[in-house]
Formats: sequence, C-alpha cells, structure tokens
Amino acid sequence: MKNRVLNGDNMKDEMMKVKFTMHIPFDRPNKNGTVFTKEAVENAVNNIPTNIPIICGDNKSNFGDKVIGTTTGDSHIVTWDFENQVCKMIVDGVVFRSGAEIIVNEIEDNKISDFRIVGVGLIT
Repeated sequence: MKNRVLNGDNMKDEMMKVKFTMHIPFDRPNKNGTVFTKEAVENAVNNIPTNIPIICGDNKSNFGDKVIGTTTGDSHIVTWDFENQVCKMIVDGVVFRSGAEIIVNEIEDNKISDFRIVGVGLIT
C-alpha cells in the first residue's frame, strides 16, 4: 500500500515538549492597548511559577478555554530589548496530547516501513 494519508489519531504522542517565546512590551501599548511598566514586567517574569497551565483559548465562542499542557520550569530565559521596549521570555513546557499527520509510503508485514510527517497537531 502506498501514499495513504493518516491523521494524527494514528500517530499520537503524549507529553510533547514545546518551547514558547513570549514578547511582553513595556512602557508602550501592547496589542490590547494596555501599557505595563518595566518594573511590573520584571516582577512578573521573575516570579513566574514553575508549572503554570498552557491554555488554548477560543476568542470566537463563550465555551471557555482548555488547558492543553503545562510549563515545566526546565528553561526560563528572560532577555530585555530596551531600544524596542520589549521583554522576551522563553518558557519550556509539555502539551498533554498531540499527534502528527503522516503520509504512508509503504507498509510491510502490517508495519509502516516508510512514511513522511506532513503536519503536527494539538488535540484539545
């Protein structure tokens, strides 16, 4: 059997490691028009808890947000760009359920012997 597309349900992964880079402007408006002082941003990023939820929000409905993972505290890197008035924070985490979209090129003895990964997804 050649070139059969399988969805993420056929290649599930648990606890996919992820890395988030957040840009937090200070002393100027963010995309919501809110202005944070540099001191407030510094206090927030220096006191972030180790395991906070990773949330998948839905801005188009009122069904609420879903927790899809957690930060791990493995990496917490903060850099400051004073010229552009932004704090960059890199945080590691894990997503509880995820998967990959694959194209199967060949199956031998009921085992996939050749495939390509064509997408990565989160399962909410």
